[in-house]
Amino acid sequence: MAVERGSPESQARVPDRQGGGTLQFRTGDVDRARTWISEVMHYPVTLNPLAETDRFALDMRGMQLGPINANTVAYGTHCLGRSSGLGVAYHINFTTSGTSIEAHRGETFVCTAAGGRLPVFEPTGAVTTEMSDDAAVLALGWDRHAVESALEEYLDHPVRPLHFPGGFDPTDGEGRTLAGLAQVLKRELGSPTGLLGHEIVAAKLADALLTTMLYATPHQYHEELAEPGPRTCPRPVKRAIDAMQADPAHPFTTRELARIAGVSPRSLQAGFQQHMETTPMTYLRTLRLERAHRDLTRPGSTDSVTEAAVRWGFTHLGRFAAAYQARYGTLPSQEHRG
Repeated sequence: MAVERGSPESQARVPDRQGGGTLQFRTGDVDRARTWISEVMHYPVTLNPLAETDRFALDMRGMQLGPINANTVAYGTHCLGRSSGLGVAYHINFTTSGTSIEAHRGETFVCTAAGGRLPVFEPTGAVTTEMSDDAAVLALGWDRHAVESALEEYLDHPVRPLHFPGGFDPTDGEGRTLAGLAQVLKRELGSPTGLLGHEIVAAKLADALLTTMLYATPHQYHEELAEPGPRTCPRPVKRAIDAMQADPAHPFTTRELARIAGVSPRSLQAGFQQHMETTPMTYLRTLRLERAHRDLTRPGSTDSVTEAAVRWGFTHLGRFAAAYQARYGTLPSQEHRG
């Protein structure tokens, strides 16, 4: 959809629209852009085009993914954005094209799609972002309460507000994993497939983004988080297994299973490794495969492969078929025909 230019009246008629679970907004009016960004991202901003004001054209697409607010943002011209604070979210801008110069708490970062460390903005403290005319960013905001609550579950003790000195490298180690997950979300925002309309997929991606953000960024609890979790007795492991066996299709996460088991996520992970020689999520996938196998091989079954896969939480049929073949030695379509 082309952005209308010309009189302020024509600019004001540029609509926002909903499509494929993604909220999209385009306008050439700076005031409307400022208002829209403030409403969607939940904190006040000022926008100042620094050159060729008539080329200003906000192009923004976003969605709410559980505790994560995700938006792609481009201005079409050299632009400076400022905010006195980010409300109730920890925030990362992944630069996807052009150059973005970002400043927060006395540190300045020059960010490009090719590399460079990225800052993690804290909820308090002024933020400035200067974007080149060809720049675009994927802006992710993690609800502060969700982040700190998750960290408390992993560490099994209260935590203070997080600080992230020096930023992180999105091209290496856990930072690269976080950037890869962000790319999945960016693709879904740009070309919605409806994949995130599946509750289990959306919950898994949101949980993975939150957990990976905690492991990939340089906050004051990072070293403690990286330490192996304390081992646990078989009883919490059994509680988690009972919950999964009772409802394998439920979109469980490790943190939810840990709450059910009454231990921290790290302790549950250690307990599964000690007593089951696997992880909670691998155990759950195996359980789902067994249920799908039972449905497909049941005498007189009329289920299609797709129906059986989706029923038990598999939304990517190619991966389901590969996992099924690895476990049972045949493709589900071949077994179903038999």
